[in-house]
Amino acid sequence: MKKIFLPGFMLIALAACGDGKDADKVVRQCGDYVVEMDFSDDGETLGAVINGDAVTLGRVVAASGAKYDGVVNDTPVTLWSKGDAWTMILDGDMVIECDAK
Repeated sequence: MKKIFLPGFMLIALAACGDGKDADKVVRQCGDYVVEMDFSDDGETLGAVINGDAVTLGRVVAASGAKYDGVVNDTPVTLWSKGDAWTMILDGDMVIECDAK
């Protein structure tokens, strides 16, 4: 019994050592764009890396879901989630559906 208990305890202890920083990260493939997202603790901002370009987006009012706006490389970008579905809107009119990566 001790031989089984000790390895199990060690696995739990090692799992607890993780810093949990990746728990809020979301990665999506939006057309040709890889979008890595990391939410602030209060949900008011969203840090994103879009094909290697970092941007901070601010939360805006949405009729449904969570919507974040910002500018990357002089291009307005919106990331909008409704449940598990994500959409990226570039320059106000280029709508790109996102898939889990």
